[in-house]
Amino acid sequence: MNRIVITKIEHRQTHYTAYMLLDEQRKLKELQVFEPEEKTLIGHIYVGYVEKIVPNIQGAFIRIADKKKCYLPLKDGTAAIYTRKLSKKQELCEGDELLVQVTKDAVKTKDPVVSTRLTLHGHYCFLTTENTKLGVSKKIPGEQAEPLRILAETLCKDHEREGYGLVFRTNAGAAAEDALKADVKEILGQYRALMTAGLCGRPGDLVYRDMPGYLSRLKSVAFDEVDQVLTDCEDLYQEISSYLPQLSVNGKLKYYEDSSISLATLYSIRKNMEELLAKRVWLASGANIIIESLETLTVIDVNSGKNQSRKPETLFHINVEAAKEIARQIRLRNISGMIIIDFINMKTEAQQKELVRVIKQELANDPVPARFVDITKLGLVELTRKKGYKSLREILV
Repeated sequence: MNRIVITKIEHRQTHYTAYMLLDEQRKLKELQVFEPEEKTLIGHIYVGYVEKIVPNIQGAFIRIADKKKCYLPLKDGTAAIYTRKLSKKQELCEGDELLVQVTKDAVKTKDPVVSTRLTLHGHYCFLTTENTKLGVSKKIPGEQAEPLRILAETLCKDHEREGYGLVFRTNAGAAAEDALKADVKEILGQYRALMTAGLCGRPGDLVYRDMPGYLSRLKSVAFDEVDQVLTDCEDLYQEISSYLPQLSVNGKLKYYEDSSISLATLYSIRKNMEELLAKRVWLASGANIIIESLETLTVIDVNSGKNQSRKPETLFHINVEAAKEIARQIRLRNISGMIIIDFINMKTEAQQKELVRVIKQELANDPVPARFVDITKLGLVELTRKKGYKSLREILV
């Protein structure tokens, strides 16, 4: 069973919330560091004012609270919910006011990114304004999915009129009906409240404040695969208990009270962070990978390192070992965008095809959309991974 550890750490005089997911051997599966709430806008919904539309970059600049400027890709501006429309034209116009949700925080010189596709996350479901369909996760078997579809139709009879769709998550398959009903009721209440506030609001108004990042991540977890959620911070314990009371009821949420050693020390959080910020990662074979992250591109180089064998079979096994570790490092470091990997040259096409198969298999385990793109004429592997939350390096360095 997996274990989740949530605690606070200090780095360069800033306090962060650290979220760790460990497997049954207590090997690190995920490490996310969340910035203080005042430093992130992700998930918040505002009444935005369209300041400027720039056709040549297929985007618009939207003003939200405190006159902060945000970027809206025009492809993410479809099916907008307008609070004030200046023109009778269907498309976005300068001077329009509409509801927008922050999807990416500002990074260096780039403005925050917003979308008109609003999403609210429950524990067992999520609501979206992108379409008005009711659905169930494709990972839920057919015999379990059908009752959930019926339940969604029963609870969301007015979804088309109210302009939202709702999808049950994978973890809904093992949940009790009462818990599902309560979750849907809560998320519908939030949606209706933000719509009321939004349609009556003024430009810049914050009409929905998303929960802290660690709680959003926690709400998406399938708790039947988790034996414990541990925290040694009383305020985090109370916050988790409030948002996810079922964790207290079933005894999975534990308050760690050993004053002799903190959770951060017990689970080597700082050591793990340092390793994930390092450029070089050593492999069991003696080989290593070098990770260089630029603003929009990450370059990864695979080296034989201490492994001096030049046998084709050995070099191929190093590449396979590196591919698995690279996929893991991408997840743990939350690397996104374009990723270029320079593997050790392979002698046969069969080895190349097998390496591609391994890469695709490992990327399929990533909860964030990631895909294999191609192998260039120079033998470089191209990957892409969707940008969501900031990478560990962007947050801490």
